[in-house]
Amino acid sequence: MTADAGTMRKGTTAALIALTAASCLQVVDPTANNISIVGASVDLDMSGSERAFAASVGTLALAALILTTGALGDRLGRRKVMLAGLLVAVIGGVITAIAPSTAIFILGRAVTGIGIAGSFGLSFALLREVLPNNIPKAVAFWLAGQTAAALVLGVVAGWMAGISWRLGYLTMPIVAVVAFLMCMRGLPEAKADKVGKFDYVGLSAIAVSLIGLIYGLSNAGGDGWTSSSVLIPLAIGVVAMVVFIWWEARIPDPAFPVKLFKDPELAGSVATGFSFNMWQAVVMIQLSMLWQYVYRYEPLQVSLGQLPMSLAMVVGATIAGRMLSKGIPASLNLIIGHVLLIGTMVMFGFSTSTSPYIFFAIPMIVGGFARMLNETTMGQYFVAKPPAALTGAMSSSKTAIGQTSFALGTALSSTFLFGQYGRAIAEKFAEANVEPAQQGQYTGMIQTYVSGGDMDQYDPAVVQKVIDEASDAFVTSFNGTMFIIAGFLTFFAVISTLFFMRANKLRRDGRLVDGPLTVDGVPAALVGGAGTSTADPDGGTTPDADGPGGPGTAGPAPSGA
Repeated sequence: MTADAGTMRKGTTAALIALTAASCLQVVDPTANNISIVGASVDLDMSGSERAFAASVGTLALAALILTTGALGDRLGRRKVMLAGLLVAVIGGVITAIAPSTAIFILGRAVTGIGIAGSFGLSFALLREVLPNNIPKAVAFWLAGQTAAALVLGVVAGWMAGISWRLGYLTMPIVAVVAFLMCMRGLPEAKADKVGKFDYVGLSAIAVSLIGLIYGLSNAGGDGWTSSSVLIPLAIGVVAMVVFIWWEARIPDPAFPVKLFKDPELAGSVATGFSFNMWQAVVMIQLSMLWQYVYRYEPLQVSLGQLPMSLAMVVGATIAGRMLSKGIPASLNLIIGHVLLIGTMVMFGFSTSTSPYIFFAIPMIVGGFARMLNETTMGQYFVAKPPAALTGAMSSSKTAIGQTSFALGTALSSTFLFGQYGRAIAEKFAEANVEPAQQGQYTGMIQTYVSGGDMDQYDPAVVQKVIDEASDAFVTSFNGTMFIIAGFLTFFAVISTLFFMRANKLRRDGRLVDGPLTVDGVPAALVGGAGTSTADPDGGTTPDADGPGGPGTAGPAPSGA
C-alpha cells in the first residue's frame, strides 16, 4: 500500500507539472510579443494601425475563443482539446516567425491566440481531475509554477528576441512542444457524460462581447473615452453581453449557465478577480512608465526591478494553497489579500521624484503576495464549483474575466494618469506665463527627452528646468491615479466581502454546502444531484457511484464557516 501511495503521488506531481507547462504559453507569449513586435513591425514595414492591430490580435482571438474551447473540451474531452490547442499554438507561432508579410504575421498571431485559448483554460480545468481531493493545493501549484516559469522564460524570450524577432516568436512554440510531450502521458481525460446541443448563439454572443469590450478598453487610454474607436466597440460588447446573459438564462442546455453565479462564493470571486487583475495592470504598466519617464530606468532595469514582485507571487500562491488546504477560511484569506492590495496602492500614492527603489520594492513584494493569496482562493471555486459537465467552460471563464479586468485597469489608470498630467502641465505653463509658441517647444522637448532623442539642440539649463517641472507633474499625476485605483479596489473588495458574508450565513443555515453545483446554481448535495465523473488514469471517465461529496468528486472547497 505504501508503494502504491508513493506511485500515486509521483504520478500526480508529474500531471500537475505537465498542466503547469501547458499554462505557460499564456505567460511567455505576451512577453515575447511585446519584445519582438518592434523588430517585426520594422522588417515587415507595418503602418501604425497595422502594428497596433498585430500587437493585440492574439489577445482578441484568445478572448473570442476561450469559452468555446472550454465548451468543446466538456464535449470532446478536455485533455484532447488542450493537446489540440498546444498544436495549434505551435502552428501559429511558426507562421508568425516565418511571416513574409504583415497579413501572414497577423494570421499567425490570431492562430496563436486560438491555440492558447484551448491550452490555457483547459489546463486549469483538468486540475479537478488530477487532484480532486485537494483543489486548493492543485491551483496553488499551477499558479506558482507558471509564475516561476515566467521568470525564466521571460529572460529566454528576451535573449532570443535580441538575436532576431523571428527567434523571439519561436520561444512560445518551443514551450508548446515541450508541454505537448509532457501532457501526452499520465494525464487523465475528462468530459461531460451528458451534453445538450452545442450553444452556437451563446458562444457567438460572448465572443463578440469580449472582443468589443477588450478592444474598446484597450483604445481608451490613447484615443480617449469619447472616441468612436472606444464607444462603438464598447457598445457592441455591452449589447452582446446582454444578449449572452439573456440567452443563457432561457435555454435548457446553456454552454455557460449564468445561474451558477447565484452562488455567492462564485459571484464574490468575480469581484475578487477584477480587483487583483486591475492591481497587476496598474503596477506592471503605470509603475514601469514612472520608472522610465522620471527615474530614467532602462528596460532591463524595469524587468529586474519587478522581479521581486514575481518571486513574491510564487511564495503567495504556495502559502495560500497550504492555508486553504488546512481549512483557513477563504473569506479570511480574501480580506487579508484585499487590505494588502489596497494598502500597497495607497503606498505608491506617496511617491516623489527622488523616491529610492526600496520605496517601490516593499509594496510590490507585499502586493505580489496578496495578489496570489486572492487568485488562489478565487481559482479553487472556478474549478470546484461548476457541475462536472461544465468544468471546462467555467474554468475558461476565469481567463475571460482576467483579460477584461486587466484591460479595464489599464484603460482607467492611463486615462486618469494622463488626464491629470495634461492638466498639471497646463497649470505649470500658466503659472510661468509661458507663451503658446513656447508651450509647443517645451512639449516637444519633453517628448524628445522621454523617447531618448538628441537633446543637444536645446539649452541645457532650460532642458533641466522643463524636465524637472514635467517630472514633478508626472509624479503628482501618478500619485493621484494610485489613490483613485485604490478606491476602485476598495469597491470590489466590499462587493466580494459582502458576497462571502452571505455565503457564510447560508452555510450556517444549512443552505450552502461545499462541492459542485447544479446547472441552476443550486448545491448538488442539497438536491441529491447525479454523480460527477472521475478521471480514469488510462484516459477514460467513470461515473462516481458515491455522488457529490464522495471520494471521486472534486471534494470540498474550503470556505469561511
